[in-house]
Order: sequence, then structure tokens, then C-alpha cells
Amino acid sequence: MNARALLLLAVLLVSTAPTASSQFQGPSWELGWEDDLENGLVLNLDGNRWTLTHTVEFWIANDRPVDVNIDLEVELPDDAPVEVDIEDSVTVSANENATFELTITGISADDVRAFGAADPFRLTLTASEASQTGSGTTREVEVDLEFPRVHKLMPSIPAPPASFDAGTWVDVEVALQNDGNTRDAVAAADVEVRSCPQLEVGGLDAMNNVLVDPTGVNGAEPVTVTLRLEASSSQQSRTCEITLSVTSEGDGTVRSTTFDVEVVAVSSTDGGGASDDVGQSDASVSDDGSPLPALGVHLGVLCLLGAALRREGP
Repeated sequence: MNARALLLLAVLLVSTAPTASSQFQGPSWELGWEDDLENGLVLNLDGNRWTLTHTVEFWIANDRPVDVNIDLEVELPDDAPVEVDIEDSVTVSANENATFELTITGISADDVRAFGAADPFRLTLTASEASQTGSGTTREVEVDLEFPRVHKLMPSIPAPPASFDAGTWVDVEVALQNDGNTRDAVAAADVEVRSCPQLEVGGLDAMNNVLVDPTGVNGAEPVTVTLRLEASSSQQSRTCEITLSVTSEGDGTVRSTTFDVEVVAVSSTDGGGASDDVGQSDASVSDDGSPLPALGVHLGVLCLLGAALRREGP
């Protein structure tokens, strides 16, 4: 009986040995994102103020019968214009699945806008089991972050003309400014003229498909395009209200700017004033308005009469 008991005890010890060992060798806690971030994460960005605040949740599941202390660390590319606020370490109770969060914020408005929306950048979260011997397990998760594309194509008139004469034309410089974070283009341009039905605006076709890089980023400046305002010679003196609209190729939004210009009517006494379309001046009128040709005819008649009287004299 003693031999059988010893044999049975040996069998029991052998059968239970792998199970006891696996309790220490197998994974005892896990780390993961709360949401499905396999396809990356587009950050919450305020495109007006270029501020950024985005909270991301992650979980730690502890299957151990005892608490586990976890050290947390976040890694970003050196040129990433964001910073991350996260606890240095957390404690997860035994047999608990706990949720934690990290907050991503922009370093500065200029840095966030200048980074653009072309390429994603990777955030790596590393969780390490706190251990005095340094033999604790480590878990790691990653996510690709990117900024949304912000389109804000704005037209402006830096120096609108004060006035010009009817029957003439004047050039107006339009500045196309890109206040977004990615390259944009003019999909369409349109103009509306109020109060001056005989005023035409030319050069709109030259604005179509004009590319504009983000203004102020890497030295990029607004793109300038010249329009021509031309008033018919019959246009009356009016203050003309002109609204120029451009459609962004990026988001289809129409943005506009409005300016006023005064058209001065052609005067009947000065033959059109400073108009470029002035015709040839009337030769029957002198510079001071006197009828010189009529005076010449009178003098000619008087000379002929005088000659005739001399011939009839004694």
C-alpha cells in the first residue's frame, strides 16, 4: 500500500506541475485601445483658432489574483506639433478591467497649422509592469494620428481704386489668401456689380484653377490676379458696389469680398475729361472755347470788300 500511495502521489505532482508553472509564464494582464483605431485617428482641430484637444481612452485588463502596478510612457516623432498628458503610473486591481485616458493638445497654433494634413504621425503607448528587478512584462499599442484638412480660400482687394472716368478702364489687384493648412485652388470665380449696369469686369477666367499654398507657411504669400474694370462712356456718375466670389476646390465653399468704386460721368464741356477713349477734339473751337474758324471767314469777307473798293476808286 505504501508503494501504491507513493506512486499515486508522484503522478499527481507531475500532472499538476505544468499547470502551476503556466500561472507564472502565461500573460497575466493586457493593454488595448478603447475604440477601434486600426485605421488611424483624425484629431479634433479647431480650424479657426488652430487649437487642438483630443482625448483617447485605453484599457488595462488584470487577470491576476493580485493588484498590478503599471508604468506608462508615450512616444511621438520629434517634429510632431502636439504633446500628451497622461499619468505616469496606474494601479489595476485584481481581476479588473480598468479604463484610462490620455489627452492630446497642440503645442502652438502656428506649429499645428504649419504641420499640415499631408502625413500621419505615430503615437506609441508603452505600459510596463512595475518591478524592482526589472523583469516585469511590457505591453505596447500604436495609433497613427493626422490632422483634418482645413480649406479657407479668401479673396481680398488690398488697394481698391477710389474712382475713374466713364469711357476708361482701371486695373484692380486681387489677393487670393489661403488661411487653411493644405494647398487649395480656385474652382470658379464670379462677380456681381450693383448700381452700375454699364460697368464690366474682365479677367475672371484667369482666376480659374489658380493654386494657392497655405499663406504664411514656409514663406508662402498670397497669389495675386489682376482684374479690369471698364465703364462705358455713357455710364452715369455712380458709386458702384462690386462683390467678387471664389469657390474653393477643396471644400466647395464660396467666399467673397465687396468693395466700392466711383465712376465719374463724361462731361459735355470737356469732351470726356481724362477719359482714355476721348475722340479727336473739335477744330472749330479754340482752347478757350472761342469760334476761331468763324472769325477767319469774317476777316476774309472784309478783305475782299476792301480790295473791290480800291479797284473802283479814282
